[in-house]
Amino acid sequence: MKSLFYTILIIVGAFLAYDYFGAPPGKKLVFKSLNPPAKPKLVTVKPSEEEKPVVKEMAPEPVKPVVVERPVEKAPMTTAAPAPSAPKFEPIEALTGNWLKIPVSAFPREVKLLQDAMFKMSVGSSKIAAGGKAYALSAENGVLTLAPTAASPARAQLSIDGTDLKAQLNASYDKWKITRAEELKAIAAKKLQNQPVASVTEAVPSSSEVDESGKPVRDSTSGYPLLIASMKSGQITEIKPENVTSWQDPQPTVIQGKPGWAVKVGCDVKTVFGLQPTEAQALVLNGRVIGWYYTGSGEEVP
Repeated sequence: MKSLFYTILIIVGAFLAYDYFGAPPGKKLVFKSLNPPAKPKLVTVKPSEEEKPVVKEMAPEPVKPVVVERPVEKAPMTTAAPAPSAPKFEPIEALTGNWLKIPVSAFPREVKLLQDAMFKMSVGSSKIAAGGKAYALSAENGVLTLAPTAASPARAQLSIDGTDLKAQLNASYDKWKITRAEELKAIAAKKLQNQPVASVTEAVPSSSEVDESGKPVRDSTSGYPLLIASMKSGQITEIKPENVTSWQDPQPTVIQGKPGWAVKVGCDVKTVFGLQPTEAQALVLNGRVIGWYYTGSGEEVP
């Protein structure tokens, strides 16, 4: 009995010794703590194939006939001539030098007195009270010379503000501007209507009009045939050859980026006070007058 017990004890001891010392790691049955930790199993997931779209075979659509539309023929465009711009009128203060230089053509005229006026004569004096009438004969530096009647030798001095002369001249100027605007509009329309069509070959200016450099030359009257021809042709109507009072020498200038000439002329032009002296200049390029402009305002001469 004892021998069987010792035999079993020896077998158990031998097994434990083998399990402790001889069993390879991971294979120990009793001393499992000596086994290395188990590695997690990697599960390889096979990617699922992408679902392919189901292509349905469509029956081809019947070919539609192509309709070619004929382009609509448009009427040729015509370039309308630009409408003449509205004329610019200077204020009456500019025409009268701020009422210090009223043109003599504004006199004589009857005015209403806003202040009493004392008229002196060789044998005495008389007074016309405010509200009465008198005749303005002239003006100098804002002071009027008055007479009780157009033929009376009596005279009085009164400030222009002591009469209704400013109101009269302003009213006359406003009416004249309306009439003048219509007149200039008709002139511009007529010039546009009579404007000749440019030809392929233009006439070459003669030696009596310009020299080899295109500079205008004078004639025996000291005038410029080129400029006079421009006036007579209707290029301008505001200035007439007979109203030119002086011709200045041509001055070199740049016109449209090219060398040209500017010729200033003194002349009388129509104003609310009648013909008044002013100055204009003609621009000459390549031996031709291409425009007339007033030197003061820079406006084109009608």
